[in-house]
This record gives sequence, C-alpha cells and structure tokens, in this order.
Amino acid sequence: MLRKIVSILIVFLAACIITAILNIYNSAEVDAEKEIEVAKISKKPSIVMLATVMNNFRDSLSDELLTDASYPLGHKEMYSWSNLPPSRNQDRGGIEFSKLSVDQLSLFHKVLDAFMSDDGYTKVSLITTRAETDFLKIREDFWSSRPYYIALFGNPKTDGSWGFQLDGHHLSLNFLVHGDEVTIVPAHFGTQPTFVNGNEVFEGERGNALSLLNSLEKEQKENAIQTGRRGLKVGPGNTTDPFLNYDYSDFVGVGLKASDMSDAQKEKLRDLIKSYVYNLETEFADIWMKDIEADIEDTYFVWIGGTTEKDSIYYRVFNPAIWIEFNDEERNDGRPNHVHTVTRSPNGKDYGIFALNNGPRTLFEHYVHEDHHKKSDMLFGYTIVNLHHAERLEKR
Repeated sequence: MLRKIVSILIVFLAACIITAILNIYNSAEVDAEKEIEVAKISKKPSIVMLATVMNNFRDSLSDELLTDASYPLGHKEMYSWSNLPPSRNQDRGGIEFSKLSVDQLSLFHKVLDAFMSDDGYTKVSLITTRAETDFLKIREDFWSSRPYYIALFGNPKTDGSWGFQLDGHHLSLNFLVHGDEVTIVPAHFGTQPTFVNGNEVFEGERGNALSLLNSLEKEQKENAIQTGRRGLKVGPGNTTDPFLNYDYSDFVGVGLKASDMSDAQKEKLRDLIKSYVYNLETEFADIWMKDIEADIEDTYFVWIGGTTEKDSIYYRVFNPAIWIEFNDEERNDGRPNHVHTVTRSPNGKDYGIFALNNGPRTLFEHYVHEDHHKKSDMLFGYTIVNLHHAERLEKR
C-alpha cells in the first residue's frame, strides 16, 4: 500500500513539474507572439504626425495622470465603453476631461483633429459641448458635468502599435495605429438633441439614407424594408462590449443586396457609407473605403420604420468590411430628437489585431480568408445564413 502511495505521489509530482515547464514555455511563446504583433514604428509622414500630436498630449500630463490613463494593448479597458453618461463619481477607466487643464484638453483635441476629418471632428465638437449643456439642464443632479474619459494604449514613443479610446455619453471612439494602418472601430456617435446650434448633427447620415430609400423601386423596397422593433443590434454595452468578435453570419441574406441595385442606387449606397467612413481622416478613410468597395456587391441594406424625414427610422448597412446602424431613439415635438449610431468592422478588425480572441470569426472567415474569394467548403461551426433566426432577430 505504501509503495502504491509513493508511486502515485511520484507520478503526481512529475505531472506538476511537466505542467509548470509547459506553462513557462507557453507563456514565453505567447509573449513572443505579442512582441511579433507589435508593429515597427512607421516612417510614413501622416503616421509620424499622429504620433507627434499624441506625444505632445502625453508629455503635457503629470506622471500620475499618465499612469491613470495608460493601459497595455489588449487590456480589457479597450473593450469597456458605453453610450451612457457616467454617474457622479463613477470611474469609467482612464482620465476624465475634468482632470485636464485647458491647455491639456486643447492638446487632446488636436489629437482628435489629426485622426478625424473636418466633418468627423465637427460632430465630436457638437456632441461634447452644446448637446451636453442641454442634457445637463435635464439631469444636472445626477450626471457628471464632464462625462468623457480618455484611455491610452501602448506607447507611440517606443512602438508602432498604439491607440486611444474616448469614452462617454453619446460618444465612444476606439482608435488604433498599427504600423501604417489606422482604424476607428468600433465607433459610437449619438446625440440628444439632434439639432445643435441650428445644425443637424447627423444630417448626412439621415439624408443619404432617405435618398437611397426613395430611389428604390417597389420590389426593392419590399426587400429592404423589414418589420420589427427598431434598435441597434450590435450597439454599445453598459460597460464591456458584448459584441467583441461577434458572428454576423445570421444577417447575410437579410435586406436588399447591392447586387440587386442599379448603378445610380449603388452610388447613393456609397454616399451613405462614406458619411460614416469619412469621420476618419481622409487618407485612412480612403484605404477603408477600398476594402468596402472590394465587396460592394455583397452589401445589404435594411430599413425599419417610417419613410419620411419626420418619421422615426432605423437602418443598417452590412458589408464584409463595415457594419453601420442608425436608430432614432425617441421623438420630441413631432421630429426625431435622440439618435444612436454605431460603426464596426465585421471582418474581425474591431479593436485591431489586439482584440481578445482576435480573428475574423465572421462571414465564414470572410469567405475563407479573402483573396476574393477562395470560398472553400466553409466547414465552420455555423451555417452561412439561418434565415429563420435572422427573421426572429428582426422581430425583437
């Protein structure tokens, strides 16, 4: 009996030692993979300029503020954002606008201005200033007066992969620089009211969508217009993004496909898509638009709600390289007064290559790793479209 016990202990200890060795090896392997993933510092002038304005902002921060704002790439804070304004004394991660001096906040706005087009930056300015001023008149006793937080990921001084997140009420933007690439997804823009300083914040997003809808023939509208409850399908969570590496395959085949549109209608579809893509600075938006254009025929357009400027509407555009949603949340005095939008990359590029479980588990690995399109037998853990399930999603 004693001999058996000793033998069992020896086997157990050996297993523990082997496991420990494997864990050390695996850990080193993972670290090596992460090291490989981080890009070299880009020499591209536009990327150098982005790094310069970010470094100017970082250098303006005290050691304490920089520490509070900084996270490693891939940290869960990258996926923690919400459209809700923070309640008083709530810590949303990063540093709050109210902790910054006027000069520091000005330097951060220069960062935003560098990453965004004029139109995109204007939307940010309208959402974060006047719209919030009006909102605080309604709930001044509850919501924070400067409800935006900045989180920094990686270090542009030492690496070619780095990014930042602006998270707060009706505005959550996730930027990543990786070598020569720049992304802005996921991006949530919202506003209440919809008109600020006499300007409709999402005039292009609403107007271009209505223009496309009104250009459709009867049969096309029957395919595009769906029944069901309006509301974002893959919108923001209360904290951590619930749609990280989301499988969009159930939405394939739902709505009007671009291949069934005329050339003129496709141009209107492109105009609609551009009103979201070109929130990003033009040079990088052009690159994103080329990815979208490569599969423009595989784009689906869905509409729910009324069909006039006065109606509350929902629509989405679904392409392998972009997912767009627009929803009127409520009305005031007979016109939409509260809007949410979300933009994502269904092909696995949300948050970039540093996303947890990164990889395009979507659209059958984008018809099996692109090269437009290799196709294959698509032997994945789901079918290319489950129309019954998609119909149930629309009726929620």
